[in-house]
Amino acid sequence: MSKGKKIALIVSMVAVLVVAAVLNVTLLATNNKEPGGEVLQTSFFTTSRLDRQTQRDYLISELNQIIAMEGEENAQARQNALAKKQELINTMETEMLIETILKARGFDDVLVTINSNTESASVMVDKDVLDDQDTAIIYTVVAAESGIGWQYIKILCV
Repeated sequence: MSKGKKIALIVSMVAVLVVAAVLNVTLLATNNKEPGGEVLQTSFFTTSRLDRQTQRDYLISELNQIIAMEGEENAQARQNALAKKQELINTMETEMLIETILKARGFDDVLVTINSNTESASVMVDKDVLDDQDTAIIYTVVAAESGIGWQYIKILCV
């Protein structure tokens, strides 16, 4: 795959992700109305998970297309796409595991995003304020399950 084609593929993937996110928010706003016309509230966590899954589904679809390309000239691209897909799947599993453990530890709702490029994690917690014990639990669980150092873990109250 030529450099120009790779750049075009990346730009088109980013454009589709942006369009998908905008459409998702727009559709959620218009579809969340009761018969009387009142707007139902959509949870930040639900919307964020849906956006994240939409983006990842698209990325996996693109990677599958690259993996399905035939010919020896595409061997390296297939190998890279397969490695990226496995990395993405591992990240998704780790995020879900951390979210499940933190919910089991008593947090109402949690959203975890791991950026494998920067080896960092963001944890959004459905709580107004976190005390020192809550913060320690989150740092411990995220570091233990992801291998990310505490200095690269960001915790946000939502």
